[in-house]
Amino acid sequence: MAVKMKPYIRKSLYVLSILVLIAVFIVLKGQQAEQICEKVVIEIDAPIEKQLITERRIKDNLGKWYSGGLYGVAQSNISLKEIEAKIEEMPSVKKAEVSFDLRGELKLQIKQRLPIVRIINSNGDSYYLSKDFTKIPTKGTDVARVPIANGRLSTTMIKKVYTLSTYVQENEFMEALTEQIFVDKNSDLVIVPKVKNQKIIIGDTANIEEKFQKLIDFYQHGLNHIGWEKYHTINLKYKDQIVCN
Repeated sequence: MAVKMKPYIRKSLYVLSILVLIAVFIVLKGQQAEQICEKVVIEIDAPIEKQLITERRIKDNLGKWYSGGLYGVAQSNISLKEIEAKIEEMPSVKKAEVSFDLRGELKLQIKQRLPIVRIINSNGDSYYLSKDFTKIPTKGTDVARVPIANGRLSTTMIKKVYTLSTYVQENEFMEALTEQIFVDKNSDLVIVPKVKNQKIIIGDTANIEEKFQKLIDFYQHGLNHIGWEKYHTINLKYKDQIVCN
């Protein structure tokens, strides 16, 4: 026959358990505060070919922000929130999370803004546009493999370049094909592909998915038989037709 525990004993054991857990937590926190930084691990959430920041660049910045770096520094002297804030001040960074464990490992998890096009205006100024339409200065970043956009880049046309670049980035075939985006004197969007001496006139961003599909079909089922360098100009700006010369 089971012995029924008296309510006050059960309550006392419950309180004691809570106190033990609190004590263990305090001891562990104290040990962690005394823990020396033995290792810095940096994780960047971005494809290698589109990384604007690198592990080396982040470590160099840590060395500038904290004289001598963070190796050998006690956790109690390291502000995780401050490190997060400093990293997030970098234009190419969307979010940073910093943690420190009992092994002395300082982990920096960085979510980078994804560049989709590099804008070069008539003055030679250059910056990346990210997927969330954020301007990222090229100074202080690594080189990302994205299309370069130039030509007659008014504010309106930059928005259209962004729209076109978004569709290019989301289409595997077009992303592999596109080298450059150019705005010509007629304010037409022109894709300069990696195929030599060729240009693809897109015109406007209206019906862009339909234009891409026509172009892909044309390359795969037309130019595959006669050669991709057969035509110098492929014009998609007119509805329901492709004009080549």
